[in-house]
Amino acid sequence: MDFQLLDEGLKLIEEASSILESISNNPGVSSLQFLNALDLNGIYDKEMRAILLEAATSIELSLGGLTDDTHPTIH
Repeated sequence: MDFQLLDEGLKLIEEASSILESISNNPGVSSLQFLNALDLNGIYDKEMRAILLEAATSIELSLGGLTDDTHPTIH
């Protein structure tokens, strides 16, 4: 297993999560909101934007599938 690659992936997920939290601490952030947040954070590299958007989409999809009203889902 390539632990360096795994570590890099986890850092990207953490970065995407942090950006999502800066927008809202609840599920339902739109792609446009996320892309605007990337602009505000000075992230303009097309490849990095695509990677972070994919990570954010995965986070949002996983949170959207949880429906526990007693323990609200946050990023």
